[in-house]
Amino acid sequence: MKKFTSHILHGKILFIALLFIAGCDSPLKLQDLDYTEDPIDIPNPDRGAYRGRWQNIPPELVNEINSPYGITPEVDHRVPVDETTPLYHGRQVPTVEGDDIVETEFYNGVNQKDKPYIGGTGVSAFPSISFMSFDLCNFSSNAFLSASDAFAYNEDGLFTDPHTGKARTGVTGPLTPYAIEYIRGLLLRVRDGEGVAFVKFSYDGNGFNYIEPHKYPHLDLKEGLIHGPEPTYITENNPSAMCNLEGHEDKTWIEYHIWQLTPIFQEFEDIIMCVKTGMLGPWGEQHSSPEAQNADAYKKLLDAYLEAVPSSRPLITHAGGYLAWYNATYCTNYTFTNIDEMPSPPAGSPESRFGFFNDSYAAGNWSDNGSLSEGSSMIAEVYGNSVYDRYKVVKWFHKQNQILQGEGGIGDNIFGNMPGAIIEAQQLRTTALNMRHGNYSRWNNFIYNEENVTKPIQFPASEEELESGNYTGEIKTAIFDPVYDGKTGLEYFRDRLGYRLILRESKISETCKPTGRLNFTGKIQNVGFGNIINRKNVSLILKSKNSTDLFSVLTDLDAREWLTDENGNSRADNTKAWHTMNVSVNLSELGTVPAGEYDIYLKINDPLEQSINKRSIRFANKGNMWNAELGANYIGSTTIK
Repeated sequence: MKKFTSHILHGKILFIALLFIAGCDSPLKLQDLDYTEDPIDIPNPDRGAYRGRWQNIPPELVNEINSPYGITPEVDHRVPVDETTPLYHGRQVPTVEGDDIVETEFYNGVNQKDKPYIGGTGVSAFPSISFMSFDLCNFSSNAFLSASDAFAYNEDGLFTDPHTGKARTGVTGPLTPYAIEYIRGLLLRVRDGEGVAFVKFSYDGNGFNYIEPHKYPHLDLKEGLIHGPEPTYITENNPSAMCNLEGHEDKTWIEYHIWQLTPIFQEFEDIIMCVKTGMLGPWGEQHSSPEAQNADAYKKLLDAYLEAVPSSRPLITHAGGYLAWYNATYCTNYTFTNIDEMPSPPAGSPESRFGFFNDSYAAGNWSDNGSLSEGSSMIAEVYGNSVYDRYKVVKWFHKQNQILQGEGGIGDNIFGNMPGAIIEAQQLRTTALNMRHGNYSRWNNFIYNEENVTKPIQFPASEEELESGNYTGEIKTAIFDPVYDGKTGLEYFRDRLGYRLILRESKISETCKPTGRLNFTGKIQNVGFGNIINRKNVSLILKSKNSTDLFSVLTDLDAREWLTDENGNSRADNTKAWHTMNVSVNLSELGTVPAGEYDIYLKINDPLEQSINKRSIRFANKGNMWNAELGANYIGSTTIK
């Protein structure tokens, strides 16, 4: 039996990889715990609400102090070239340069002026996700540095100000050491905090290359892309897409930048939740620009990320980008017409790493403002007939069993209103939502009770039916969970994002000999919309009640196997959705275990976690099960004698 030892806490800790072996010193005793769910916000890694870095100040309040580069709703961290490069906070109030883990209310779609953490819904969450979005505009000769620069170019077609000679864009070239250290510094702040990092890189993180007229009512503007922000888009100011550095001439500038970021991805693997592949189009949302509509660009982009980002971490793209990569990789011809026929990805395969983003979640039309259908025309140009169908995309993504990140939208429609929104979230396995981007008042105004939740919902069979209001599609009924009876729909949705674990049963050997076996058997239920995606260590901890002795045993339990019910039934009486846990510990393998009373804990955290107690998964049970010092869940006690 292989042993691993480490002295991390006071007292003794011995990590042991063990085999499950039957046998115990005494019968198993059912532990006196509360096995019911507590309907409250439980921050846990890799899931939940996150707080986008912006505060929606109305145009009349914009000035050179709070928005020196022009009005924009997004505030990505602008990566500086050197110490003289100005940082950028847009309309963030107050300016924040860090991990942005602050308790925040969900947004209700109404400007909150100078109150950055008030969203107007009255429902708050303590995010466990830091939205670490990095804007590389300084490193692309196609990326405008401000809204005023973009508008000026739109008028005169010049990349420099004819009066001052000042450049209106960045300069295509390698990321500087200063830039890399800036990125490192912000990710270190995430590691020092309590959350994980949702990472994205782009060349237009603040959307300056795309005009949205409603933000500038005093100007006569036409909506649309000015030109692509990427350093691979050929313009007069950016004559080549290829890197010109010795030894890297085979890479595009995007591929080279991702290659430069490889050490960052490796160093911070422990805190990275996933990486949004970004890079293409305004905001890095992979739409509108010629590069974002180029199938070949996705093959290069996603291959570069697959190589740069550790295989333990998911990559996020849209359906069209995934199809382009998959077809080019495996010589297939899948389109949106038959995307639902794609096979489920084998575990550990490159394709199993891809999750999905929806930047107009439940927005109100058949394609969520094009987010679900993004890339369909691109795929059609290369592979022929590609007809988008909402349900086929949802079915495909359900099979992916991956992270689904969304923001914005939540329109007045069958998909945005409850209970339809609950049904689709279960199918999408919705994992993370931007709590400050979207009208969450729709869900907040929905009272979660049996009558409202179980109202049968008929869905439209097609886009035409959605527009006409005459539906003939499938009739579905959401399953009511009495734990949330009387709560708001927003509270229910907040708590169901991603996974949510409830301990349903715990039995432990009542007594053990110091050289005997400690046995634990338990039942656990995942009541979330989705599943645990990133691998976790599951350890059993023995903590002496009378001394500082502490023993920790690494089990072979795999939390990724604790799947949520396929039909969305999170009720406690759905015992078929309970998963069995069995652990048997040979105490003699721990060395000398003094006689006495011991509390038993279950700790679930990332295998690479560097802290003692951060980023561990907390059960959502009622009662005082959580031990913050250990980052572990109390599951009972035993006596060694």
